[in-house]
Amino acid sequence: MKKIIISIMLVTGVVSLSAKKDKTAPEMPDINAQMEKADKIENYRAKKDVAWHKIEYNKVLKYLNKTKK
Repeated sequence: MKKIIISIMLVTGVVSLSAKKDKTAPEMPDINAQMEKADKIENYRAKKDVAWHKIEYNKVLKYLNKTKK
């Protein structure tokens, strides 16, 4: 009886694992969007000497680095 239950559990586990696998092609990164994002970050870094509070500057810079486009 134990062997039957264990074999059923193994079969359902294998079936569920094989069903979860998606064979999708990886997305190609958009070069223009990456260049625009890099330009935004560099332009923002150039403004560091402006009279902004350091904490606000770091928060916005962290947001710009984290966002995906």
